[in-house]
Amino acid sequence: MAAVKRILPRRHRRRFDRSTAKTLRAGSPAHYTAYVGPPDEYDLMGAMQFRLLATLGLRSSHTVLDFGCGSLRLGRLLIAYLEPGRYVGLEPNKWLVDEGIDQELGRSVLRVKQPRFFDNDDFDATKCGGPFDFVIAQSIFSHTGMDLMEKAISTSGRSLTPTGVMLFTTVPPDDQRPPFQGNGWRYPGLTPHAAPDVAALIARLGLAGREIPWYHLRQRWWIVSNDPAQIPDPRYDPHLLGGTLRVPKYAASVGDAPPPIEADDEFEHE
Repeated sequence: MAAVKRILPRRHRRRFDRSTAKTLRAGSPAHYTAYVGPPDEYDLMGAMQFRLLATLGLRSSHTVLDFGCGSLRLGRLLIAYLEPGRYVGLEPNKWLVDEGIDQELGRSVLRVKQPRFFDNDDFDATKCGGPFDFVIAQSIFSHTGMDLMEKAISTSGRSLTPTGVMLFTTVPPDDQRPPFQGNGWRYPGLTPHAAPDVAALIARLGLAGREIPWYHLRQRWWIVSNDPAQIPDPRYDPHLLGGTLRVPKYAASVGDAPPPIEADDEFEHE
């Protein structure tokens, strides 16, 4: 099954500076930061994923599969953080990985950090080694039918350590975008999936999981595991909000400002 269209680098591909690249539309093959999503969010989207992993206990000794790693939006942070050989990236579009290495990290990182990359396009995580402490698939199932989502989650589940977890996002349907009924890969188009359908899929695969409230501008985060004890209890959700201050586009991630702190008479200065 040809799941993912491979877009090869063009010899005449224009080299944009970073500020110009930010004006490109999401999905544009003209620049490695644009092809994987809104280019003006390239930094924040990687940082938000890293923060989520860290909040869930990521350590440098863990092994992570970055499922659909693209141009290393997240990978450039994980590769630096993890011990050598602990980062694994799955990406059929090899030119994106090459651009990420050349433009974000430098080729010496291959020797120092020994990341591993796979380019199979069949959504089979079992072909990427493992076992993994974390599998993360951000904005992958926002472009797939339920068929590829099922295969990716199923094979990722079989690739986890006993205490490992998988994190992924989905696009919720709305009045303008009903649930996607097709199969296969649709990029850059979106494929909304209703939360009850995703939850039913997780249960059918024999996994534990639920939606978590970590902030995303357009999608919803999920966590799954073979071990129900690895799924955070909802009472810990206040620690899983992903609030980001001082970035106007992310203002909704923190909600209303808390009331001013009142001085405690006991600690007031004279």
